[in-house]
Amino acid sequence: MKVLTCFKVVPDLTLLTDEDWQVVNNQVDVGFVKNDWNPFDESALEMTLKLSELSESLSGSMELTAVSVGNKKIDSFLKTLLALKFQHAVRIEAEQDLRFNPHQIAAWLAGYVKKSHQDVVVMGVQSGVGDNAQTPLLLAEKLGWPSITQVIGIKPEKNGCLRVTSQMDDGVLEQVIKPPVVLSVGNAPNSFLRVPTLKDKLNYGKKSVEVIIPTDIIVDNTTEAEIHAPKLIKLSAIENQRDSVKIQDGTPSDKATILFNRYLKQRLKKL
Repeated sequence: MKVLTCFKVVPDLTLLTDEDWQVVNNQVDVGFVKNDWNPFDESALEMTLKLSELSESLSGSMELTAVSVGNKKIDSFLKTLLALKFQHAVRIEAEQDLRFNPHQIAAWLAGYVKKSHQDVVVMGVQSGVGDNAQTPLLLAEKLGWPSITQVIGIKPEKNGCLRVTSQMDDGVLEQVIKPPVVLSVGNAPNSFLRVPTLKDKLNYGKKSVEVIIPTDIIVDNTTEAEIHAPKLIKLSAIENQRDSVKIQDGTPSDKATILFNRYLKQRLKKL
């Protein structure tokens, strides 16, 4: 079974202070911010590794491929995945801003899936820079494959099937499915990506990253998304400050009474 895991490397925006959040030409300078795995994609990568390990007990073999869209800055992350024993690490070359263009990302991924004849695609439900949560669904639509969202667990089954656990609004759902399928990973518990050992880095991490030009994987009519690419018109910070009232008169007991009667009493009645 050929399993493709898609991931994105994103800047850690929690490191930005209010002073750093300066919008210039609809951009915020994040060049000095550390890049890291997108959390949902990190879960997807670890889930894929666990799936491969479990498949060995069923006498099955899985060919793992990791793919990301971007420039050479993400090659170090792809090298890490090679050290974690992914057989292939692929970068689809792109320099343009694609944060708000999930259609184009899905089109390129669909082209690679068809060209490399993958059976299963695993990816995070969304990334922290676009937060559109559309790419997995658009990819499934372009491939004509079924899709399962909010996945929190994947296990191999006999006859080439997978047991997929997903989080629903009213509980947890388990399904046994036959690939092909697109799985988008949500808030999966205990799914931090493992760290490769020094031995594995020396044995596997020196393998080369495969770089693909988007025009080499265009299939069908996947360039249509490029024509309708959205344009970023405005970017601004969300104001999270809350109003406050200072209670000045009276003793501490009086102030507590005022606080309860004016601000807490009505809220407590609604609970």
